[in-house]
Amino acid sequence: MAEGTRWVDVTEGKDAINPKTNKKYSHVLNKNSDKKSDKEPDYRGVMHLLFSPEIIAIISNNEGKLKVNLSGWKRDGEYGPFVSLQLQHPIDAPVEEGAEEENPF
Repeated sequence: MAEGTRWVDVTEGKDAINPKTNKKYSHVLNKNSDKKSDKEPDYRGVMHLLFSPEIIAIISNNEGKLKVNLSGWKRDGEYGPFVSLQLQHPIDAPVEEGAEEENPF
């Protein structure tokens, strides 16, 4: 990535609250305990996407496409193993003064 690249999270932030559960959103893949055949996925999950006007402009100018980096961390939880997920898109722009630059790669 070019110097000055900042990473924009395209999922709802850590502070976003799920109105159904009143808990923070998490983006995880949990073990599929209802798997009925080998063709079904081993892990399943939900990711809540959030497209800022900046990301929408990128998508609009790229024929509806957005390339993202998908990162995952293996974790052990109360209900067994899971994978914590993050989606980010690199933006070639200077990092705002005082903001931390995150690059998980």
